[in-house]
Amino acid sequence: MSYSLYDNIDNFLLTRMEDFKGVLEKAVNVEDIENIKALPNEMIFIYSDNGSLLRFYGYLIKIPDIQGKVQKANSGETFFFNLTTDFNWNTRFYVSTAKLKENSNVVIIIGRFTNEIENVLARLKMILISTGVLVMILAGIGGFFYADSSLRPVEKIIDTAKNIEENNLNERIKVKSQDELGRLASTLNQMISRLEKAFDQQKQFTADVSHDLRTPLSVIQAESSLSLKKDRSVEEYKKSLESILEETSYMSEIIDKLLFLARSDNKTQFYNFTKTNLKSLLEEVIKKVSPLYHNKGLTLQVEKLEDLNIRADKDKLKEAIINILDNSLKYTDKGKVTISCIKIGNFAKISIKDTGRGIPQEDLHSIFDRFYRVDKARTSSEKSTGLGLAIVKEIVNAHDGRIEVKSEVGKGTVFSLFLPVEK
Repeated sequence: MSYSLYDNIDNFLLTRMEDFKGVLEKAVNVEDIENIKALPNEMIFIYSDNGSLLRFYGYLIKIPDIQGKVQKANSGETFFFNLTTDFNWNTRFYVSTAKLKENSNVVIIIGRFTNEIENVLARLKMILISTGVLVMILAGIGGFFYADSSLRPVEKIIDTAKNIEENNLNERIKVKSQDELGRLASTLNQMISRLEKAFDQQKQFTADVSHDLRTPLSVIQAESSLSLKKDRSVEEYKKSLESILEETSYMSEIIDKLLFLARSDNKTQFYNFTKTNLKSLLEEVIKKVSPLYHNKGLTLQVEKLEDLNIRADKDKLKEAIINILDNSLKYTDKGKVTISCIKIGNFAKISIKDTGRGIPQEDLHSIFDRFYRVDKARTSSEKSTGLGLAIVKEIVNAHDGRIEVKSEVGKGTVFSLFLPVEK
């Protein structure tokens, strides 16, 4: 603003100088000068080329070193200078020469007081300072309330997080906006949901393990107590020992499977990957389980086994396939079980299809969970640890593959294993 205002004064002085030069060029001498009149706050001085003051208009003030300024102007130079008067008024002057009609030279000095500009700038400065202070005060007050309203949801999130414990994971943070805090609250709610699910699974896992181990232990305890209470025949002792051995084997099976899953979770389960021919592996498995199907009156049908090679741990992959076949055997009462192996893209697809009871759609997403049984009442006459399919999934994942299942109640189930083919 200061630069603009002072620049306007300079332009004004230049314009006034050109006007005066036009008037002076028509005058024969100084006495003939007409049509010159000073404006408010303006001063006009006309000097001879030897520094004598010929005329002045407006305010008369003392200009220091006038001889030097006149001499500088006579040399052909035009210039501006500033001056503070005796009564402390600031002025701005412009100096130039002009020719009269008789070709004599005069020096013209035109000046204007700048106090108005200084007053305007001072008022503007005060306005800016006061406005700035007011804006800062209002911004501070507004910022305080805005920060308070912004941080209030954060405090609620903190309070909710403090209240959430192992036994209180059903509490959620209320989401009322879609801004960053709203997305944070939603993310925390999702995390809490995952934690709640994990804790529920842990509790269910503990309950299932306790149940599955307590039952055989109860049988072992009962058989042992009965055997010790009174003398029994050799056959009765033998029968009790067989029952104890059966329950011990069942407990050992549970523990072995739990150890396998624990090592898989900790990434410490060892796999011996070698080049494996799937056709040969499946033929071995089929030969091993065929008598079981025959004894139950079921048909184990082989559709197509392509000659494919993969990188696999042969023993563990056998275990996974046998687990699926074991499930098909348990839950198929009549009909057949079909097994095939074909290449689809870069994967070998092993399909095991049965005509069994099928799995309800609401249970399909949970059948690979540990200890999950579709038969919630555990009424099946077959003993099941509920860990077989969980182990199958771990083994398939370790082979960089995937497992899919399709089922329809009353019509049967299809398990499909996709394993990368060795190039």
